[in-house]
Amino acid sequence: MRFYLAPLVFAALSIGIYDCKPTSEESNELNASEERNAIEQLKEHFEDACIRNSRSTVTYAEVMEAVSETTACFGANVDYGEFLADWRRLNSDTRGVFFAKYCPLIKNTTSVCLEPVEELSKLCMDPGAQRVEAPDFPLYLLPKVVDLVCQGNGAILFANSDSDERPTSCFENYFSYIQRCMKNFVSETGAKSRQDYGELECRVLQKSRECVQKKLSDCGNAGLIQVFDVPYQTIVQETKCRHFI
Repeated sequence: MRFYLAPLVFAALSIGIYDCKPTSEESNELNASEERNAIEQLKEHFEDACIRNSRSTVTYAEVMEAVSETTACFGANVDYGEFLADWRRLNSDTRGVFFAKYCPLIKNTTSVCLEPVEELSKLCMDPGAQRVEAPDFPLYLLPKVVDLVCQGNGAILFANSDSDERPTSCFENYFSYIQRCMKNFVSETGAKSRQDYGELECRVLQKSRECVQKKLSDCGNAGLIQVFDVPYQTIVQETKCRHFI
């Protein structure tokens, strides 16, 4: 399942695939249609699992409602306007105050806001299913991303910058890179659940990372791939992909 939270610049954790080649408008429309159909198929599979494992027809709706409420939860705990204003003023002089202020707040908020999703999603999982199959994945990894970004008062954001005054432009472009590199992931993997990944699906996953890595390298901050690697490495280790990648 693909559930994304992007209310904060810290939170961009998505895995996908992009062929990194120009495509025609007609081809793009076809790919988009295939991706939408694949996502709907995946949602149907998840709904069936919720009914089967929770023995209730309302659990799926409750999970979806919990997911939709995460953005509001973040908004209730973090002043977006103040956060964005502070982000725009972020430089070598203000970074110490910025990260001391927001890192604990965002990490705690992330844990609080995702807990309802995590608890409800457990009701939908097959007995013995791997943690990676939960529908909140990779959202539960967000605290790890916060820790990574906060190390050294945001050192990873300033790495290889032409000047230490401002974070590199790579981070501001990171979300668009992820969006383009995840464009056809669900359809490319046949809308399979992660526990059913074989070599083909794992190679699609691998290509997605290569796409993101190239874009980050081209823009001058290859180290940002560490953010992408938080969910990527977890998927590899908790699925059959560990045998192929």
